[in-house]
Amino acid sequence: MANQNPTGSGHAVALTIPADQVRFLRSLFEMARDGIKDELERYPDKLREPTRLHREEAVYGRLLTALDECVIVPDSDVRAVLRDLAQIIDADNEYERVIAEHQALHGLLGQLSR
Repeated sequence: MANQNPTGSGHAVALTIPADQVRFLRSLFEMARDGIKDELERYPDKLREPTRLHREEAVYGRLLTALDECVIVPDSDVRAVLRDLAQIIDADNEYERVIAEHQALHGLLGQLSR
């Protein structure tokens, strides 16, 4: 039987996101969704997990709608996509290295400012 509630089940979460973060998230989600669409269109026979990509594409659509409506019903797919995206961005930006460098510099500055 088809899912009667394609936006998810559970409790709706009201979103309060500053406008600058909405712009960033919209751009990020559109870029990710468009990249998935491109893969699905260009390489339909070469993809290992097309079902997963279709699911992720749908999640990005839901996230974009959530930015417009300021509400979403989160589910495991939404959480997984956001978690994976955050991990990719952290790795690309070398987040752990940046944090370590920040702590080292501010630790030294703190000692010199006494």
